[in-house]
This record gives sequence, C-alpha cells and structure tokens, in this order.
Amino acid sequence: MFDDTPYSERDLTGIGFQLQTVPTQEAFIGKMVNGMRYFFSRLDGSFTDHFIQNSADNYPFKGFVFHGPPGSGKTEAVKEAGRRLLLDLGAEGIGVRLFHISTADINRGNVGEMEQRMRKVFSDARGGLDTGIRTILLFDDIDTLLMSRDDNRSQEWTVSLNATFFHEVDRLQTTNTMICATTNKTEMLDDAVKSRLWPVECPAPTLDEMKTVARSALPIGMVNGKTQDDLLALAGERIEGHLANGTPASFRLARMAGIEVLIHEVIGWE
Repeated sequence: MFDDTPYSERDLTGIGFQLQTVPTQEAFIGKMVNGMRYFFSRLDGSFTDHFIQNSADNYPFKGFVFHGPPGSGKTEAVKEAGRRLLLDLGAEGIGVRLFHISTADINRGNVGEMEQRMRKVFSDARGGLDTGIRTILLFDDIDTLLMSRDDNRSQEWTVSLNATFFHEVDRLQTTNTMICATTNKTEMLDDAVKSRLWPVECPAPTLDEMKTVARSALPIGMVNGKTQDDLLALAGERIEGHLANGTPASFRLARMAGIEVLIHEVIGWE
C-alpha cells in the first residue's frame, strides 16, 4: 500500500484564490457556483427538495468537464467557485473541501497501485458524508489521466484505470461529492467520461478583458519615461499580434504580454 495521499486538499479559506476576475470569467464562476449549490444545498429549491432522496442517490449527473485552451482559467475558476461555496453553504452549517488530483498523483508505482490510488480519492471523498461536508474533486487535465480507449497510445493499464474511475463515479452521490474536471483536448477524452460529466466550454476573455489582466503585471507609476497606460498600449499590441497569429485568447497570454513589456521596457532586457 502506498504511503502518500493521491491528491492535494486545497485551503479554501485563504485569499489566494480570490482572482482578479473580469466579467466573462465572473459570469462563468457564478454559473459554476449555482450549479454546485443546487446539488449540495438542502434548502428549498435545491436538488434534495426537488427529488425523493432514495430515488436520486445514483442520479446520472456526476459533475462537469470544463474545456478550453491552456491558460483560460479553468483550474483557478474551480478553486474560486469552491471558496465561494464554502462561504455560501456555511450559513447552512455545510462545509466544503476541494481535492485537487493530477495525473502525477495517480500514475505512480506499478499497475494495480494506480487503481488503488484512484479508489482512495473517492473513498476519502465519501468519508465526509456523515460530517456535513461536501467534496469537490478537481481532476486537472483529465485527458492525460483517462485516455480514450480508442486512442492508439492507450495501453492495458489505461483501460484498467479508466474502468476503476467509471466504477467509482457510478457510485458517487452528487448531493455530497461532485467532479469538476478540466481538459484542453476534449477529443482525447474517453466517450464514457463525456457521458457522465457535463461538457462546458470555458469562455475566452475579450480583448479589453485581456488588457485588464495585462495591466496587473505592469508598474503603477512612471518608469523610463513611460506611464502605465503607455506600457499597457505596448502590451495590447503584443496581445493583438499573438491573436492575429492564431494564438487563442487566454488569461495566460494576457499576463505574458504584460510580463514581456515589463522585461523589455522596464528592465531593459532585449
């Protein structure tokens, strides 16, 4: 049996997850919070209120798979949604925790041990059922963990790990545990994942929103004869150039444009 835990439990009480959100991302996070609150809450108008509990214990919806280009804020949006849910559901006496699972957390050791790791993720999630805790399982880059069985690169261990995942997911009670998976490559996902998790596209930021994000990476005052607005104009040109060359719009691109301007125009590193 392995000694380490096959996930990282994130602290949802800290301010580290409070993002500099823009309207597009704010709306996305809000929808995510509303969706999870519907299943996790026990108030009027929630899932529990609308369904007879015994008939809904194995409701077929098990969570979401968020897809979009790298740097589109999928992972951080899930963490921020978890933070807001913790505050929101606290009024009901309900706790919220987030298990962050990466491919490296599971794909260690020999065949058989990986399946044990996967089972432990779900077993530990079920451990909060009697204590009023809801668990979000964040499977990051799930396409690298659960490769499609039709993929030529798929091997025997992949099929076994997929089977373990599907078995555990089918036992999952969405009123207590929900999966929020992320992927950059939906075409690589096994169809059985898509049938259990609701695919949702993570919206790309607008050009103006990207400039807002880029501004946060720039100095506030006058530097080398340039104001922050001057530097932001240069960052905007870089963003537009990348977009014109086919790079998808993303928060990562916006931050990198601001950093590029900082390095070239402020530090002077050509």
